Amino acid sequence: MSVIVPRGEAFLRPGGPVGCLVIHGFTGAPAEMRWFGEQLAGRGYSVLGVRLFAHATQLEDMRRARPQDWLASVEDGYHLLRGLSESIVVLGLSLGGILTLHTASRLPVAGVVA
Repeated sequence: MSVIVPRGEAFLRPGGPVGCLVIHGFTGAPAEMRWFGEQLAGRGYSVLGVRLFAHATQLEDMRRARPQDWLASVEDGYHLLRGLSESIVVLGLSLGGILTLHTASRLPVAGVVA
């Protein structure tokens, strides 16, 4: 069983009707995007920073990770945030940026920042 490294967990800041789904980069963790999420939350947005599958655990976990797993992590986050928000903007860094574009092609979003 893999253990999430300190500060590697996802974060949620409920706020206003616009939700921001924040996605970290390859081999990264939600912690690298937390500062950004806190800035958005401070401006009244609901924010969810997801943890991509096999990230922020043990390096060996990445060997079994597939792109479909990362997409599922984002989609799970989208649906969680959708329950708190009227509309969603997806924002991502590096691999997270690619995942935002893919998500926007499949799910209704109000905006994308890649």
